[in-house]
Amino acid sequence: MADTLLLRHVRQVRTDPHGSSVTLDVDAIRGVQLGIMPGWLTGEPPEEQGVETGMPNLPHLDLPPTDVTPYALRVTSPAPATVRLTLAPSDSAALDDDGTGLGIVVDPDPAPVPLRVEEGEDEVVVTADRVRLRVGRHPFTLTVEDSGSGEVLLRSAHRLRQVAGLMMAPTALVDASGLSLNLELSPDEDVLGFGEQFGRLVKNGQRLVLRSEDACGTGTGLAYKPVPVWHSTTGYTGFLNTGAVVTADVGHQRPSVLGLTVADDALDLYVVAGPSPKDRLTTYTALTGRAEVPPLWAFGYWMGRCRYHDREEMLGVARTMRRHAVPLDVLHLDPDWLVVDRLNCDFIWNEERFGNRRDFVEALEEESVRLSVWELPYLDPASPRFAEAEEKGFLVRRTDGTLAAIQKTPTPDGRMRALVDFTNPEAAAWWQAMHEAFLDDGVAVFKTDFGEALPDDAALHDGTPAHQAHNLYPLRYNATVSDAIRRYTGRAPLVWGRSGWAGSQRYPGQWGGDAESTVVGMQATVRGGLSYALSAPGLWSHDIGGFFGPELTPGLYVRWTQMGALSPLMRAHGLRPREPWAFGDEALEVARRWVRLRYSLLPTLWQVAHEAASHGWPVMRPLALEFPEDPVAAQVDDVFMVGSDLLVVPVFDDGTAPVRRRFYVPEGTWHDIVTGETYDGPRFHEAELALDAMPVLARAGSLIPRIEIDEAVRHTDDLIGRPWTLHVFGPTAEKHTLVGFDGAPLHVTLSGDAVAATGGQPVQTRAVRHG
Repeated sequence: MADTLLLRHVRQVRTDPHGSSVTLDVDAIRGVQLGIMPGWLTGEPPEEQGVETGMPNLPHLDLPPTDVTPYALRVTSPAPATVRLTLAPSDSAALDDDGTGLGIVVDPDPAPVPLRVEEGEDEVVVTADRVRLRVGRHPFTLTVEDSGSGEVLLRSAHRLRQVAGLMMAPTALVDASGLSLNLELSPDEDVLGFGEQFGRLVKNGQRLVLRSEDACGTGTGLAYKPVPVWHSTTGYTGFLNTGAVVTADVGHQRPSVLGLTVADDALDLYVVAGPSPKDRLTTYTALTGRAEVPPLWAFGYWMGRCRYHDREEMLGVARTMRRHAVPLDVLHLDPDWLVVDRLNCDFIWNEERFGNRRDFVEALEEESVRLSVWELPYLDPASPRFAEAEEKGFLVRRTDGTLAAIQKTPTPDGRMRALVDFTNPEAAAWWQAMHEAFLDDGVAVFKTDFGEALPDDAALHDGTPAHQAHNLYPLRYNATVSDAIRRYTGRAPLVWGRSGWAGSQRYPGQWGGDAESTVVGMQATVRGGLSYALSAPGLWSHDIGGFFGPELTPGLYVRWTQMGALSPLMRAHGLRPREPWAFGDEALEVARRWVRLRYSLLPTLWQVAHEAASHGWPVMRPLALEFPEDPVAAQVDDVFMVGSDLLVVPVFDDGTAPVRRRFYVPEGTWHDIVTGETYDGPRFHEAELALDAMPVLARAGSLIPRIEIDEAVRHTDDLIGRPWTLHVFGPTAEKHTLVGFDGAPLHVTLSGDAVAATGGQPVQTRAVRHG
């Protein structure tokens, strides 16, 4: 077993002559534990370590040797209020990486800040813009402060001891599991984020293993899209730039410690300070990229099923949607379009079931519907294209040179499934080229399913270390497909991805995986979306009705549809039918009303999507993002914001009878856009809600643009050129700039109920005032 090393002493400080970086050489020495007693001991004098040598039950102190292993801490500031700490063995290539080596960071220094270094006897102080790093010399400690107020944002947990004085959480520790950094949690500190996690939004008390998995649902404790990004209510956002597995112990084992273990010999931590989490997300996404706004049709209603079996079944769904006057933009086709399916995708179209592909797309277009097509990055040896891919070196191999097979995801026939190696430029181009014929025939979007099954001993073409490869595979897979769409169509690309990692927000959109069709599945879905919003901000959605499980009740179908109508993207999908008429006349009527409400709000969703793209914010937001000073907001994970001005209160119930719902409303006056009822905050409210009711509250002072929807609206194309109505809630500014459906600015001036609009796509507008 490898020795455990504790980083203990700063030996030397080396400053770049240009002031862009400083490197501190740090001595690591062996650490041991005393039998079953918690805590760590080194070979340094016990009194120097703080050991209570007078304790009557203190075991014999068999001190380890103090041989030194050299490590280094490199400090830079790639952006304002940001400090990057790279901690690694002194000969590690990680110390020379500008941050982009793994492909997570796309701009290594969006706005670099020079460093000011002050060396004292006890500490080294590095100041960069609005953030200050204090590094203790002996023992080695880390503290990050707001340089203006002096307020501590984070500090290493070196102060924490057990009863005999042994160190409970050394600043940095290296053992067989990797490199660990221990941070002290302050008494009132909450930690949020770490990607799409389906438990409570506040992560305190949880231990999270960040490894992209085929989670098999939202209640297994696994995650499709973990992200090593978190927010602390002390005022910082942390980002670990790694593809390695990260274990985040948020006060689980040690109640006052945030323990971060990276399964690597290097740790690359970005600490972003700022007055609000929104400001910090703007900085984070300047480093890792932002989502573009997809075409307007992407924000319409999507319908899918696992599976539609042939052309006539899908055309029948499209025609029935039209007959029931339910707007619909996209029909999704799961794997039955393949000749060889069951965890295979070789892009060989099944003409026996769906006929000529272009003819099929044109037939859907006659019903005003676009086609979405499923894919995954795995190849079955039964596919005619398998031999070609293997011969040309397009498939992932293991470190022993043998062909790699997917890991953990079971196959229906027991055969291996190979994985496409997207780090091989020729393999990526081959995969992209197979999309082009589909795009040429009019396919609108691809559902990039799976991607979580790369084995841990993969030897990728570009030399990515095996321990880094697994979590980076989803990022590279979705990038390959997204880039193909962009290059071939010239428009902002859109995929519908299940797996993800840090940086995935730049390849919209993602959905929450296979939720169970239960109330708790719906609740977990909301929590997953809110958690993901804080770590990979952009466009995220979910399967309305859940994907599997007990038979979906009409009541839960309606409640989930209501929530979906206010989600960033809206898709109904599952193992069994999700069409609204499948749940009875009442469900059809209520679902149609909420789908139409969504279409009426598309001008507002369009504004929020453009704001998100410009600033690096999510469309769906937890209250903690918009109200960081509210002491209750961080704990609230059963409601969500759409942008800054709409508060959505999902109803978690599977019956059709009215239900009482208790919910929190933040500061201000809020108006229900459906009923007109007014709520004041900050406080909890309770309302009795019939099946057709879900609170959607507009903040006082907001302007909500809407479109009147009638039975003539079949899809989003029918909205172009329709007049907008500007709903004004309470006093608001006289002048506003909106974004028209053509993407150009639309300048509006309010004067009573009159509106003057200039620029952008010509629309007639009027104002309706509320409150």
